[in-house]
Amino acid sequence: MKDLTGTRLGQYEIVERLGGGGMAVVYRAVQQPLGREVALKALSSELFQDDGFVKRFETEAKTLAKLDHPNILPIYDFEVIDGNAFLTMPLIRGGTLRDVLNRGPMDSLSAWRYLREIGDGLQHAHDAGIVHRDLKPTNVLIHTDGRAMLADFGLARGAGQPTHLTTIGLAIGTPGYMAPEQVMGHDVDKRADIYAMGVLTFEMLTGRLPYIGSNRMEVAYATVNTPIPSAVKINQNLPDELDVLLAKVLAKDPAQRPQTVRELLAQMARLPQRRTSPPGVAAAAAVVAATASPSGGVAVLPRPATSSNGPDTTSMRAVQAAPPPPMLHGSPPPTPTSAGASTIRTLELMGVRPARARGRFILNSHFSNFVHVARDVAGDRWPEVAYASGLVQYIEQDAPHDDQLSSPVEALSRLNEAFETIYGPESEDMIRSWGRRATERWLADGRHGLGGARRFVPGRQRRLAGVVKNFSEAMDNVRGEHTHAWLQVDEHQFWLVNFSNMFALGRIKTVKSCHVWTSTIETILRWAGLANDWYVEEVECGSVTGTFDCAFAIRSAETN
Repeated sequence: MKDLTGTRLGQYEIVERLGGGGMAVVYRAVQQPLGREVALKALSSELFQDDGFVKRFETEAKTLAKLDHPNILPIYDFEVIDGNAFLTMPLIRGGTLRDVLNRGPMDSLSAWRYLREIGDGLQHAHDAGIVHRDLKPTNVLIHTDGRAMLADFGLARGAGQPTHLTTIGLAIGTPGYMAPEQVMGHDVDKRADIYAMGVLTFEMLTGRLPYIGSNRMEVAYATVNTPIPSAVKINQNLPDELDVLLAKVLAKDPAQRPQTVRELLAQMARLPQRRTSPPGVAAAAAVVAATASPSGGVAVLPRPATSSNGPDTTSMRAVQAAPPPPMLHGSPPPTPTSAGASTIRTLELMGVRPARARGRFILNSHFSNFVHVARDVAGDRWPEVAYASGLVQYIEQDAPHDDQLSSPVEALSRLNEAFETIYGPESEDMIRSWGRRATERWLADGRHGLGGARRFVPGRQRRLAGVVKNFSEAMDNVRGEHTHAWLQVDEHQFWLVNFSNMFALGRIKTVKSCHVWTSTIETILRWAGLANDWYVEEVECGSVTGTFDCAFAIRSAETN
């Protein structure tokens, strides 16, 4: 293609080339007279000669322009000028998922977050009748706020081109990510995108593709003919149940795959958060269960249920004999049936700035404080809690108490779940006591950054606004990034949103379970002299939704 750098197409001044391939080239351009930087994607001159392709390109561009989803890259404009057909889109500077994967396998928390966001965007597109057909890491952009955004929905496939030839199939897809039916040149539907989701899952958690080869044809042949490989053999920290699910998602026959992305995300949400048996046992058990099933389908094994009366003491003794198995944090949730049902989404529309955590660590001092108080609260049962949470090294001592960001953020969610497991029906009271006492100790330490309670301005609303604002900023400092936000709706209600709640990460529950945070906010209100004026309620629990984002309402006592 001719390089368009330095030229002008209509209102767009093309500044530099960003990348591209045989189908199109992407440039950084400036839209005049607005001065807005955009990404401009210009089609190749050869494809421009195909009227059918240009017409399809325009039709799909118009369809995509109607999509409105935070995980889909929007389209600003489509134009044909001076023998050039091009699209303009927002300029995303966070790179692509490929840039992330080039650094090696992802931690499971980040992988499941991206997969959930990719899946949410993909389901939204499928609901609108759009199939991506070329889902791969380079087509997943990473927004500067951390969101995954899908780009290039099927725009490389020409309506006037034959689809029955394998060579054409290879031209419009990427071997390794293409479903078997796509490799063979058959017509594809949304199940090809579901297959690609399985490939992304495999690659993100293992660092390699399911099928590899020295050239495109070898990869294509393996995709159609080679048995599905095991992800667990490559990364033994993964649960065997993941292989069972991938056997369905990467099935050669589209009819054997999950039939919607929503169904796939729901099945992913049921994956255990930790290995529950030696390698291979869970997969074998699933095969037996499938054989005995009347439908003959392969079932994903559910997580073991925890007795409401607390853990089995025999099992606990066995746990104490050895450290716990590695946990798989960040399992994605079932897709909500209605976006309007989400309190946090509503708050974002009202002005709350969304956030997606990137860091994996919290301040050592904050973590040390919670471990110290957990030991005091648990008393004689602390060794059980420590073993169950994988914190054996802190049975007799605290973690480092400095202000370095080096304590694993998921450690607090493991500790929270350990309290639930050990104490059963009594866990809520124990966790609330844990949160209250840890917060009181944190406030007494004086390094929280909230200032003195007496320094807040007078007036109950202004006083509360200062408390919530300063507390949000203090907790951002604990995480080293923006993961907390607040909003005042009116004189009777404030909202506090905890994105990537460190006490919820990786924990899928059926009831609200972030009692630490409720207790923490209540303690802050007492410290500020506002406990009699306001009360706290967790309205949306990230452990229930699987987003791990939690919303807390701080409501005036006058309204009740």
